[in-house]
Amino acid sequence: MVGLLACAASAGAAPSLSCQLQSGQFKADGGGKPKVSAFIWATGHGNATPTGPIRTRIGRIDPVEGRDYKRAIKLDGKPVPLPIEAHSVVGFGKVYDFGSAVALAYLGERDEDSSARPSQIVIVINKTGAVIDSEVLPGTATNSSSHCLLID
Repeated sequence: MVGLLACAASAGAAPSLSCQLQSGQFKADGGGKPKVSAFIWATGHGNATPTGPIRTRIGRIDPVEGRDYKRAIKLDGKPVPLPIEAHSVVGFGKVYDFGSAVALAYLGERDEDSSARPSQIVIVINKTGAVIDSEVLPGTATNSSSHCLLID
């Protein structure tokens, strides 16, 4: 994981996925500006109400309970295989709907995180349910200069 962070921070490297989303540089299949919305799947506090499934132009994205209380994701009822580093308890985040692909940016508590410092996870899913790009900013990261914070 450290190697991936170092690689992204090296001179001449393309902006991170989170920074591309934040700046509007990320384009899925040449698509234009995405429709951005928020979602809540799990809360640690009683104020927020979970929003349930996310309806996108590639299909319906549902949270499902996985092993060890980790959330899994389904697209139109089919499991979406997430990268190992993205396995977490999914809290809340943003959806960037490009039409041909969807980027989910969310806070997720991984085994190495604490609930006070969750990781920011970004995954891009295409119409077939494949993750075509991903990025994790660990909650334990002390320097996030090569990543952009998408979730407040």
